[in-house]
Amino acid sequence: MSTTPSPISVRERVTALSQLIGSMICLQFGSSTAKFLFPVFGAEGMVGLRTCFAAVVLVCVYRSWNVVSWRALRFVFPYGLATAAMNLCFYLALERIPLGMTVAIEFTGPLLLAFIGSRRLSDVAWLAVTIAGLVLLLRPSSSTPPDLIGVLFALGAALFWALYIVFGKRLTGKLSAGNASALGLLCGSIVLFVPCFLPAVAIGVMQPSMLALSVIVAICSSALPYALEMQAMHRLSARDLGVLYSLEPVCAALAGILLLHETLSLPRLGGILLIAMASAGTVLTPGKRSSLPDLPEAPQ
Repeated sequence: MSTTPSPISVRERVTALSQLIGSMICLQFGSSTAKFLFPVFGAEGMVGLRTCFAAVVLVCVYRSWNVVSWRALRFVFPYGLATAAMNLCFYLALERIPLGMTVAIEFTGPLLLAFIGSRRLSDVAWLAVTIAGLVLLLRPSSSTPPDLIGVLFALGAALFWALYIVFGKRLTGKLSAGNASALGLLCGSIVLFVPCFLPAVAIGVMQPSMLALSVIVAICSSALPYALEMQAMHRLSARDLGVLYSLEPVCAALAGILLLHETLSLPRLGGILLIAMASAGTVLTPGKRSSLPDLPEAPQ
């Protein structure tokens, strides 16, 4: 989101930075908890629970029923489909490969979208850094070769994240950011309701504590991070936001190591750092910018 906030005090800046970092922590905690619940609900069940519960929370928070119209839904539905497909691919990838690797590969979607629309020669160098990071991430090692299906799902999540940005740009001026997110999740939940949500609820009835955890996932992965991001965006510049969002693959890798006890080889950790560096570089390098946002908020 491109915003140009007025000058702020050091205290307000620290508060905003804390809110954005808190948003990232909530998001990765939600993803880690979701992976913990995969043996109970499966990846498909978890994305159904997370999307439907998050839609209910956000629609109620923003009272989106006041802005629902066929005209609005005509623009929101493709956005909601992209959101649902992105989250489904993300969880299916997370089921098979480490969290840090999943997020880093997914990050290439908005990065490549920014490169396609860019007129800066420096972005050729950042594209090369991104490709080098992917090579390190995907290069088979002697002990733990990456799961091919998991990698393909992560690339699918990257593609749908790029489409999420494109369709989201079309909503500019038609709906507020809060209502766009709420109605987008609502449209996505309609698609996921029968194949993903209902079977998971049938399992959750027999294990109510696990179902309650899935509600926490919905709040931590959607509602709470979005609320924190919205607060931070009023205080931080687009440049600051872009640099901080570039830390998300690193944050995901740390969450995977600390919360899920996942292991990543040094080359793969290096690949994650290179992709994060390329994300920051597209924001920090001066010159003619793309017509698309370089680094949008992460929606996982």
